[in-house]
Amino acid sequence: MNAQQLWQSQACEAPRISLDYVRLNAHNLDRRTRQRNAIDYALAMLGVGYVLWTTWDGLVGRPLLMAAVGCYVLFVLYYTFVWHRLASVRLLPADAGLLDTLRYQRRQLERQRDARRGSWRWWFPPLLPGFGLLAASLYWEFVPVPWVSIWAVPVAAIVSSALGLLFLEYEANGFQREIDALDSLAKPE
Repeated sequence: MNAQQLWQSQACEAPRISLDYVRLNAHNLDRRTRQRNAIDYALAMLGVGYVLWTTWDGLVGRPLLMAAVGCYVLFVLYYTFVWHRLASVRLLPADAGLLDTLRYQRRQLERQRDARRGSWRWWFPPLLPGFGLLAASLYWEFVPVPWVSIWAVPVAAIVSSALGLLFLEYEANGFQREIDALDSLAKPE
């Protein structure tokens, strides 16, 4: 057998992907999403509890600080509600075939990517009133005025928001790589 005959005898079809394998990948994505969301929700509630516990005694006689803490609690509730709406798992139909499961997995990956990309547009503006009220409280409700803390509030807002934005963009890029890998299955070589 010469090289041309050997080359022509190769299989022309791509390897088959089983429905079980595709369903396993879709279920793994769903499991990872549920775990991530459960951790986010638990951390949000722990954060609210911690802020309320640490500031409870200091809230008496300080309405601006009370309003700042209230803004934080409302922000966490808002963030949790919107995040659940954007990034929760949709159910895979039990009778879905191979192509339907692949489409489902791609839609889930797109939802996760889109929930992260540009998310600062809906989570950053609601943070600002709380930071502003905290700075105002530090200026008007504390004697002597803690200038270092007043300057630390905007620095903390910028740094924490930038880190959150970078982390969400990193995750979005990971989901985009998974989408590209799924898309490569459909492209002829």
